[in-house]
Amino acid sequence: MLAALTAVGSWSLALPQAAAAQLTSAAIAKRGQIVELRFRITGTPAHYRLSAQGNQLQIDLPNTVSVLPPLPLSGRELPPLVALRATPQAGGALRLMLEVEGRTDFAVAQPDGELLVRLAPARAGLDLTRPAVAAGRFAARAPAAGAPGPGAGAALRSVAPAVANRPAFEPLPPHPLVMIDPGHGGEDPGTVPGPALREKDLALAIALRLSQALRARGVRTELTRATDRFVPLGLRTLAANRAAADVFVSIHLNSSRRARLRGVITYYLDNTNDRATIRLARIENRSAQNHGGQGTGSLDYILSDLRQAYKANESAALARLVEREVSREIERSLKTQVPALGARKGPFYVLVGARMPAVLIECGFLSNPAEARLLATAAYQQALAEAIAAALVRYLHSGGAVNNL
Repeated sequence: MLAALTAVGSWSLALPQAAAAQLTSAAIAKRGQIVELRFRITGTPAHYRLSAQGNQLQIDLPNTVSVLPPLPLSGRELPPLVALRATPQAGGALRLMLEVEGRTDFAVAQPDGELLVRLAPARAGLDLTRPAVAAGRFAARAPAAGAPGPGAGAALRSVAPAVANRPAFEPLPPHPLVMIDPGHGGEDPGTVPGPALREKDLALAIALRLSQALRARGVRTELTRATDRFVPLGLRTLAANRAAADVFVSIHLNSSRRARLRGVITYYLDNTNDRATIRLARIENRSAQNHGGQGTGSLDYILSDLRQAYKANESAALARLVEREVSREIERSLKTQVPALGARKGPFYVLVGARMPAVLIECGFLSNPAEARLLATAAYQQALAEAIAAALVRYLHSGGAVNNL
């Protein structure tokens, strides 16, 4: 049961005649510590473009005009939202600029006829995709233009039937495709803690299980390798791009000089000064250097334009989601606690060039004897695969971005 709305504000104007998609209303509601903004858009809007910097979240809507004032919520802002501006841009785009105070988590989605944004203090640790994303995209629907919003105390769920009796949840985007990349392979064994345990074999075993788990959930999959063969790093994201994959996931096993270290780490492409990550990236990038590819030194230029890009935000959001789901699922299914060591940025060559959200998952530490024994078991591999699959499906269902400012 969704909590009741504790404050509601809205604004709507009559539509002018225009060929572009039109932003016709903006509403703001507060439920507990979560603030939700609902923007009603008529016509056929293109997918938004998202960027975040400092305390500002910028959402660009191509081929869209606004019939609202430049400050659509003037006087109605609710913390952590300080200001909302809607300004036209060159080429017929509309820019929504949200300014917040304090460290703030956000989630963005774009179901039919709407743009939804949720904000909450980062310290609250709230999952902004729940409960609206359960079997599909965000459930809430804004009232039709000009219709009054729900009164204080009305449940958010009650808004959904107001728009043409649409179902409460959107279906999964049609035929999404996940490209799964088992790390290493062939002449590149990866981490080898012992003669009977090689990273390339475990990565392939987990990847095959992940493919089955995703297919069971209605998601198409392809693998960069399905056997023990070597695939150059640069060709892995190239395969994902050619297949027009929605997500790229590279599966690896970790190693550390600290033998007691254990747990899962999910990486997305970006620069970092963390020594342990740089050391790991050198190991994972070694095959590119050994086979005439670019080394880590060539990544700086590529990454310089990536850090503020939409793809980087999306990849970071996906990495955080994978971290949470893996830890929860393994604890639930195997009653075993696995430390979620965080979503981290790193200069991993295998992620370079991906045109879709891309992450590299280090599923555990082969340098930890106890965790290595777990990773070698079918039950643990299956639990990992199911957890990663759950995170990917949830991400694909959300139709949006989850991150923080």
